[in-house]
Amino acid sequence: MQFILNPIIKNGLFLFFVFLLVISLVLTFRQKVYHESVMSKTSTNISGYFDDKISRATSFVNLNKDNKLLQHENAELRKELEMLKGEISESDTTTKTLSNLQFHQTYSFIPAQVINNSIVKAHNMITINKGTRHGVEKGMGIISHNGVIGYVYNTSENYSRVMSTLNTNTRINARIKGNEYFGTIRWNGKDSRFAQLTEIPKYIKVEKGDTIETDGKSPAIPGGIMIGTVFSSKIDETSGELNIQVKLKENFGKLRYAQVVLNLEKQEIITVERDSITQNAQP
Repeated sequence: MQFILNPIIKNGLFLFFVFLLVISLVLTFRQKVYHESVMSKTSTNISGYFDDKISRATSFVNLNKDNKLLQHENAELRKELEMLKGEISESDTTTKTLSNLQFHQTYSFIPAQVINNSIVKAHNMITINKGTRHGVEKGMGIISHNGVIGYVYNTSENYSRVMSTLNTNTRINARIKGNEYFGTIRWNGKDSRFAQLTEIPKYIKVEKGDTIETDGKSPAIPGGIMIGTVFSSKIDETSGELNIQVKLKENFGKLRYAQVVLNLEKQEIITVERDSITQNAQP
């Protein structure tokens, strides 16, 4: 015991100084918006760097499965491309741009790798290896070939933190394919295989196996992307609306690749909506 206490007594003043320094830094970063922003970006960059190294070291284990997954995804994309050829007449084949005429939005996609992911917390986050240097911005949607992954929450130069679909704060505009009724997808924090679709009127007929997809009303996520299928439904006694249990198509426990959605017309949409609000506010 004396052996442990001697160094502490000998360096007591220095340790007390370090303690005060840490307290002062914590208070500074918490109370100053600029310092908090710098700290957040630095933390994202550092954690992303180490997550990237760990991900690269372990990725060889799943390399064969990943290659098969990519081959399957390429086959599905080629199938969708052939279908779109008959629907899109004004398409620039020299660019990687998809014109979604049904929802009047134009998108391009930034491929990314998931280097850190959690599914057992209430507020799950995902780290991807793309940041501001690659054109990623806060608020952008993240998708995979199996559905919606979440939204960009914070960025550094080379990495981004994503608020996962499996986050109790995430909200996704969705609809029941076929009847066009839309509501909100949210996660109740329980089972990572399921999410809940709310705000659907109780008189709507819903059957097990019905497809739930994005409704195209968000500038961050294209319309028509499958989220999952109806597993069960019941009337919420409090709201009087349907509470639909949705079996997610994406297996978040095996998530390794994603795409960042870049809406090329997002700024124009925001400008039009802002001008409309300003005009309506005038007497």
